[in-house]
Amino acid sequence: MVMLSREAFARARGFVFRHGRPLDRARFGHRFESRPASEVVAELARFQNPDGGFGHALEPDLRAAASSAIATSMAFAVLREVDAPATDPVVRRGVAYLLETYDGERSVWRIVPPEVEDAPHAPWWTYTGVDQTFDGCRVNPTADLLGVLHDYAELVPPGLLARLTATVLDRLEEAAADDLNAFRCAVTLAAARRLPEATRGRLAEVLAAGVHRVVNLDPAAWPTYVLQPLEAAPSPRSTLAGVIDRAAIDTNLDYWIHGQQADGAWPLTWSWAEVDESAWRQAERDGKGLQIVERLTVLHAYGRL
Repeated sequence: MVMLSREAFARARGFVFRHGRPLDRARFGHRFESRPASEVVAELARFQNPDGGFGHALEPDLRAAASSAIATSMAFAVLREVDAPATDPVVRRGVAYLLETYDGERSVWRIVPPEVEDAPHAPWWTYTGVDQTFDGCRVNPTADLLGVLHDYAELVPPGLLARLTATVLDRLEEAAADDLNAFRCAVTLAAARRLPEATRGRLAEVLAAGVHRVVNLDPAAWPTYVLQPLEAAPSPRSTLAGVIDRAAIDTNLDYWIHGQQADGAWPLTWSWAEVDESAWRQAERDGKGLQIVERLTVLHAYGRL
């Protein structure tokens, strides 16, 4: 079995602490060095706006200060990672923002606001045409944020949670088997810890129906923007861990270990340097620091550290 060596782990740590954001240093410290969760939440709070939403380039490819649904979704991924309780003020303000910005008529959150145009951003985050780019936001980010509401259900009107769950499940059954980003959202929703069992069961069926069409098992494709096995099953406890061929997961683990660069990071599978080279350089550093924490977490989950 190929393992990530102590030297390789040290290189990864070195990149995070040289080039990563304080938030990702705190996440690394909490995950691997027994640092308290409160340090992570304190760093995350720096990205929170007075309206309760998150911005300020928390999503590295979206450099605007304004709150957005996508950045808020990413913030809650961190809050759930450290088991932040519903009583935490950062959590309560974040949920309040989601309830305030929810479009009840369309049952969606718009993924980005018009203010994205005020700062550098990747071309896929352009506000113009956002409904066409993201299919009206019917799944992305709405399914991700539904998982947030389930995990903090005590802060959410029960009627809203029930209605939105039924709507999102119907949408995922239509789209997730053939659409990479919809499938990613289904994976994220399935990871919510407090989903009702009936909902979890329907999601498992959605994922099983699409896994062999959406998850790419070809290592030759992994340097590009595809859904790799470990992105669909980031731990042995993941919904799809027993569905995706274990040999493919092991090959993906080997690929990650061998693909680490000399500076300790892994290459990203996208770029927008052609849009704004200077802004991209910072976004790339931020993105690599974030990715290191996530990849080391996956490698640890599979016993490869």
